[in-house]
Amino acid sequence: MADEIKEALTRLAEPVVPRPDPYHRLLVRVRRRRQRRMTVAGVVGLAAVAAALPVFGAAGPPAATDAAASPPPAIGTYQPASRIDKPMVRRLLDSPTRGNLAGDEALIAEIRRQYRAARAQLLVDPSLDEVKVLLAHDVPGARTVVVAFLNDSYASLRHGFGAAGASVPELLRKTGSPDERQSLEPYVFLGRHSPVAGHYVADLAVGLAPAGCHVETSADGRIQPDGTVTRSWQAVSGDGFVVRGAGQVAERWRFTCDGVVRYAGPEGGGRGTVIRVEKTPSASTTGALGSVDATFAATAVRALQDSLESNGLTGPAPQVIWAGRLPDWVPGAPTAVLVRSCSTAGGCAALLVADVDPPRRPEPAYQKSAAGQPDLVAVQVPGETRGVLVVGPESAVRAELLDAKGRTIASGRLEAGAGAIRADPRQVSKIKILDRDGRILRTEATPSLSTGFDQLGEPTVWAW
Repeated sequence: MADEIKEALTRLAEPVVPRPDPYHRLLVRVRRRRQRRMTVAGVVGLAAVAAALPVFGAAGPPAATDAAASPPPAIGTYQPASRIDKPMVRRLLDSPTRGNLAGDEALIAEIRRQYRAARAQLLVDPSLDEVKVLLAHDVPGARTVVVAFLNDSYASLRHGFGAAGASVPELLRKTGSPDERQSLEPYVFLGRHSPVAGHYVADLAVGLAPAGCHVETSADGRIQPDGTVTRSWQAVSGDGFVVRGAGQVAERWRFTCDGVVRYAGPEGGGRGTVIRVEKTPSASTTGALGSVDATFAATAVRALQDSLESNGLTGPAPQVIWAGRLPDWVPGAPTAVLVRSCSTAGGCAALLVADVDPPRRPEPAYQKSAAGQPDLVAVQVPGETRGVLVVGPESAVRAELLDAKGRTIASGRLEAGAGAIRADPRQVSKIKILDRDGRILRTEATPSLSTGFDQLGEPTVWAW
């Protein structure tokens, strides 16, 4: 009895999430805000290692099916299963086992047997009597499996992971159960962070779609002067899956099924799992305008570097180009830092980080990205009172904001080339900057302002 109690307590302790560092919490909050339109499910951590459960899509009311369908599983002790109500979901569940361990028949059979026996432990209703291994794969430092429990009309998915070569019992010990019903979607995106030297470092990213879908990756995106992105794609799999492990380059992924791009975006489904920075980088402030707080600047530099990596964009280490306090008409007049990284193609990625809630530092609650040029960046400032921060060459003393018809809708002074101007960013199509003699120094389009776009040149595609 004592041994059974110890074993039960051990299992209960597994899903405890170690408290992440403040920057990790910031990343999670910012990405949630930027991706509210994505149908992505939550992440569950496990003791000593932060591990994400599969992303099945946003929960919603189950679609109606005919009366001959299997009855829903029991509700109570077990987590309710989800109805199989989409053809693409059925294709995913009918797909053969994928991954570099799929050919190990003895291992796959043992995974099925042990996971079936562990249904109660995993809060899976026993009426889901069929067990299918959808993915079994080893990458450097990790083994991962995706397992489906199903009957004719309902299914639940679980994900397990461990060290490379982990036994099935080890995988089971690192298999969590979601807090609530997860609706079934034709994809599984997941990732894992592990604690390294006081930080959480991504060491696993998984994408799984129905067999036959084509997967491509790209890590060479270059921002152009007009804010668009050019990149090349490398085919990874014609079998609908991709797995990346520790130390591999962060990428943008593209899944194409039946000739339609179903997903294009950060690896791992954009769950913030591609960050491979193990420590806060030093911030270069050479040429920066304004007084720079080194710690705050380093946070902004790291945030932009993470954003570049997660979007598969290339560029040098970000530099601080401006720091200071925003005007009084910006709520709270917060301290802010603007950082920038310019690609070899001549376009730049910029990020404004504002400390809008100082008591919560180092977790600045506002971040806004924009595309720009090496000598002119414009980005939206925080708060309901709309405005634009303009940073140009030091010789610039005035900026004019123009609409799509070329009319000046607002203007303002620049101190040492920088200043905030009150205007609705959505109405701004171009910016003109002038020197003290009234000569025009630059006139540039501002697509990231007029569209309200905040993904550094490329939208994330969800078309499942």
